[in-house]
Amino acid sequence: MEIVFSHRGIALTESMLKKAERAILKAAERIPRATAATVRFDEHGPERRVEIVFTAPRGTRLVASSVARFWGPALGDVLLKLVRQASKERRTPVRRVTTAKRS
Repeated sequence: MEIVFSHRGIALTESMLKKAERAILKAAERIPRATAATVRFDEHGPERRVEIVFTAPRGTRLVASSVARFWGPALGDVLLKLVRQASKERRTPVRRVTTAKRS
């Protein structure tokens, strides 16, 4: 799985990047056939924003973002949102086959 981090102009610690990488790999276990993840870190004043985009075959994308005062809570919230999206996506209704009526 390919993981891309984007944090231009933001001083992130190495430990936060490692924590994000471990969390992405753990979340990828719950998301079937995920091929890549893009993690974007952004800050505006006191707000820290984390956005994660998971991509899968056939152009399927799961996107979640979260804003918090610190990086850790924002990362935790966005991962929770992604796992919820993945669990909802798996619950697609099963196609029912109708049998032809006999005449």
